[in-house]
Amino acid sequence: MSTASTDTTLPFKKLFHPTDFSVDSHTALIHALKLTVMLKAELSMMHIDPEVARKDFEDFPQVSPILKRWNFLPSDCTEDHILQSGLFSIKKARAMSKNPTEALLHHLAGHPADLLVMATHQYEGLERWQHRTVAESVARGSHAPTLFVPTHVEGFVTKETGEPKLRRVLIPVNEKPNPQVAVDFTAQLALTLGCERLTGLLIHVGDDRMLHSLHYPMRKGLVWRTMICHGDTVDVILGIGEDFDVDLIVMTTEGHHSLIDMMRGSTTERVLRGTRCPLLAIPASR
Repeated sequence: MSTASTDTTLPFKKLFHPTDFSVDSHTALIHALKLTVMLKAELSMMHIDPEVARKDFEDFPQVSPILKRWNFLPSDCTEDHILQSGLFSIKKARAMSKNPTEALLHHLAGHPADLLVMATHQYEGLERWQHRTVAESVARGSHAPTLFVPTHVEGFVTKETGEPKLRRVLIPVNEKPNPQVAVDFTAQLALTLGCERLTGLLIHVGDDRMLHSLHYPMRKGLVWRTMICHGDTVDVILGIGEDFDVDLIVMTTEGHHSLIDMMRGSTTERVLRGTRCPLLAIPASR
C-alpha cells in the first residue's frame, strides 16, 4: 500500500440536476445544492414537461429557503442575491418532450456538466422493463460522473442543517476498470465537505494484488481499510454496504459490454438497484 498527500477538492464546476418537482427528488436536490455551495460551482436544474410548459417557473424548488436554513444566506436574501454574489450560481431550464431521457441528453450535449446529481427509483426485474429508468439511461448516455440518490434514503447531507454526515465510503475494487479514480474522488469529497473523520473501505472479490497497487491519499481524519471477499460481486457489495452501514458507494464503471449486461445491467447499475445509500458512478475514461 502506498500513500500520498492531497489538497485537491472535487474538480466539478458545473453540476446538473433534473427535477420532477416531487418529494422523491428533494433529497437529490439537497445533495446537489450542498456540493454547489462547497465547490462555488454552477448548478443547473431542469424539468421536462410531457405537454406544453407554462411560461412561469414558479414550480421549481426554491433554493434560498434551504440556504437560509443552513445559514449560508441572511434571512432577507433572495435568489437574485445568489446570482449577484458571484460565489455560486443557479440556473433553471424547462423543455417539452414525451421522452425525458432524450430531452435531458440533448440538453447535456449542448451544455455539458461535470457532475450529474439524480434521484433514481430502484426498479428490478419485470418492473424495471415497465418503467423507464431515466437516471441510468442519462448517466450512461452522457458519460458524466453521476451521483445517484435513491428515493426514500436520507443520503449523506442533513436536510435541516446542510451538515455532512459522511462517515464510511465503500469502494469496490477490480482490475478493470481502474479503481484509482474512485479512491481519489473519495479523498477529494472528504476535503470538499470538510469531513473531520472518514473511513474509505475498499473491498475486492478475489486476491489482494490490486489493493496493494493503489495510491491512498493521506490527510487528517481520513482512514483507509481493505478487505478481501468471495462470492457474487453484486451480493458482496450490497452485503458489505449494509453490514458496515456505509453512507456512500463510489464505483468506476465501463458501461455495458455484453447482451447480458444490456439485459441485466452493468455491475454498477445492479448495485444501484439494491443499495440503501447514494452511489457515485465515475466513468473509467475519467
